Amino acid sequence: MIRKRRHQKGSLKKLRYRDGCLWWRLQWRKPGEKNVTTKWLGKCSKMSKRAAEAERDRVLEPINAGLEPHGSSMMNLSEFIDTVFVKAKQEAGRWREDSTAPTSLGILDNHLKPALGAKLIHLITRRELQAFLNSKAAAGCSYSLVQHLHSFISEIFEMAFADRLISLNPAQSVVIPKCKPRKPKPFLTPEDIDRVAQVLDIRERLMFWLATPGGGMRVGEIEGLKLGDIGKDPESGKDQFSIRRRIYRGSEGDPKSHRSKREVPIKGRTATLLSEYRKLLVDDGPEAWLFPSENPNRPVRFSNVFRRIIKPALKSIGLGHINFQAMRRTFATQSKAGGVDAKTRADIMGHSVDVNENQYTQTPFDVKEQAMGKVEKRLLH
Repeated sequence: MIRKRRHQKGSLKKLRYRDGCLWWRLQWRKPGEKNVTTKWLGKCSKMSKRAAEAERDRVLEPINAGLEPHGSSMMNLSEFIDTVFVKAKQEAGRWREDSTAPTSLGILDNHLKPALGAKLIHLITRRELQAFLNSKAAAGCSYSLVQHLHSFISEIFEMAFADRLISLNPAQSVVIPKCKPRKPKPFLTPEDIDRVAQVLDIRERLMFWLATPGGGMRVGEIEGLKLGDIGKDPESGKDQFSIRRRIYRGSEGDPKSHRSKREVPIKGRTATLLSEYRKLLVDDGPEAWLFPSENPNRPVRFSNVFRRIIKPALKSIGLGHINFQAMRRTFATQSKAGGVDAKTRADIMGHSVDVNENQYTQTPFDVKEQAMGKVEKRLLH
């Protein structure tokens, strides 16, 4: 817990110093410390009491103004995470209760708190934090997990420093260690997509298409589509999907971020699949789910459809390594290869340009080959 900070007056006395003369001696305790701090202000013969008191106030001013650390030395890292860090994240709305919060708390509870949680926060050193990350990398943890732990450590100690619970930030120079090589991020080629279309029925084909060339939608966004979300763009009058909700672990909620609320154009093959599929629907009203389950009041779970139907079909044609992320990655990769700029790709997929370029978009071999040809042509001709 954090102790209440008291106004410091210190102890100001006249005492004989080593030279045998009377000096003004000031003693006080820094917040969170048991030892007394001593400062000799000056000889009494040269410094009046008023001047000594003024000097005392100047020395203690940073503490009384709250510019010195004032945290309890009894607060350990786990207590700070639970009572300060997590609470601040939740109050600021930075962690979604249905997705980000469970994932983040799982990382903290299963990795950081067991290793360093019992240590007093102001006693944790840079070496200990670096050793912790090094141990995770050596244990074979993925780069993504180590990166998340590094990010949490940085945020936690930056917050503790801002709250003046620590005098120095030990996480400031901690670096992400070398982790095991990251696996190649797979994506589908145009030929792969044609092969998949031949082994899936109309419902699964449309779901697969919306996650890949049909807009690179997130799984929860596909689950959350209602027939009323299919409409016309007010300016062009052309068909579009309006992404206004998502289903995450069975719970309906808002899209992942403000960028995720968007319109996705419905083009040729998507329109054909959609028209063919809608003929099979019993309820074609605006509030009906596009992909209803056996209970028409609930949408079907994409994960169940993928596990029971789509995944076996992918395995049958040698694409068993393809997952949800690879489908969405396919849209980013193939649209870039087709000349679509990064901002447009990001707006269609509902995230930032940085995420689109660095997390999703891969470079197919034929695109690299074309680029090398352009370099040779420029240099040799």
